[in-house]
Amino acid sequence: MTPGQPYSVTGLVEEVDTILSRHYPRVLVEAEIRQLSQSPAGHVFMTLTDGRSNLGAVCWRTTWRSLRYRPDQGDRVLVRGRLSVYAQRGLFQLYVNDLRPAGLGKLAREIEARKMRLAAEGLLDDRRKRPLPQAPRVVGVATSLGGAALQDFLRVSGERFPATRIVVAHTSVQGPRAPAEIIQAVELLVEQGEAEVIVVTRGGGSVEDLLAFQDETLARCLAHLPVPVVSAVGHEVDTTIADLVADVAVPTPTAAAVRVLPDGPALSRGLEQAELRLEEGLIRLLRRRRERVSSLEQRLRHPARRLSDVRRRAVEARARLDRVVQQDLRTRRERLRSLEARLQALSPRAVLDRGYAIVHGPDGVVSRADRVSDGTDLDVELAAGRLQVRVTGGGSRP
Repeated sequence: MTPGQPYSVTGLVEEVDTILSRHYPRVLVEAEIRQLSQSPAGHVFMTLTDGRSNLGAVCWRTTWRSLRYRPDQGDRVLVRGRLSVYAQRGLFQLYVNDLRPAGLGKLAREIEARKMRLAAEGLLDDRRKRPLPQAPRVVGVATSLGGAALQDFLRVSGERFPATRIVVAHTSVQGPRAPAEIIQAVELLVEQGEAEVIVVTRGGGSVEDLLAFQDETLARCLAHLPVPVVSAVGHEVDTTIADLVADVAVPTPTAAAVRVLPDGPALSRGLEQAELRLEEGLIRLLRRRRERVSSLEQRLRHPARRLSDVRRRAVEARARLDRVVQQDLRTRRERLRSLEARLQALSPRAVLDRGYAIVHGPDGVVSRADRVSDGTDLDVELAAGRLQVRVTGGGSRP
């Protein structure tokens, strides 16, 4: 441009914009966000400051949506972008390409303070963490019914262990009402009394999307539930407070299903292999037992012959015993008959058969005539019959 010739406003702005774009195509600025607002179109406007100077910054909607970190007013950030001039207003500003936290911003400081309070109460202590049941019959899930997280969890759980029943309590998983709704959902699962473990889950998201899981009241609720808790609240950001107080923390809903449920197909294969090993073991055992029996049979052939001899000798001894017993019986019978004959010979009855009689008087058997007086009635016992007589010549002796 010719010296002394005045600039037009547009020309000056364009020349300055060209110089800035040429010399500052990429800059990295560390600052604190003093002001932050979002237009209806989704673009975000910020005022960056270092305490003495301010710099306007613009983050277009597409860039804002791609950020993994969403800042808040008061946060200290590292901003990467290019310098340019907004021609319509003549504003010198930074157009943001990337934005990250620099140190602890306001929100980060508050989250750290919450962690410190919970840690002081022992709620972050690993020693209070409870083990998960190995094969739960019922698993409770607190999440959004319309979210992809639930579908992922149900798909994997059905593949791994369909015998487990999944009970879902619906809740929003982001926004200002989410902490209270999540608390209500997990308490409902506990009140039903069936769930042996509770999974709190949602998909990945930005820092703002996951703020519900940084809530201190929710953290206390999860820490004091009577059943183990699994936290699976997305994998795109750092660990949340919910992860820290949960008994188990995993990065995704899929990982939660894998962690909570046993691998059913693997168990089936293991059972099949165990059954095969058991069958093979039984076959080997039976084979060894058969060999053992065969060996014993070989060893027992001679004892079997000895047993036969013993049986034969027993039969012979029995026969001899029978003969001895029969002989003894005959001897005893003969002796008995001899004694019986002797007794018969000595019996008074035998004397009567030979013509003798037994005289019975009033005082018993009469053996002397001089002891019987005249007129005494006597009973005379004969071999056959009895006589009643009266003495007419008593008292005489032979």
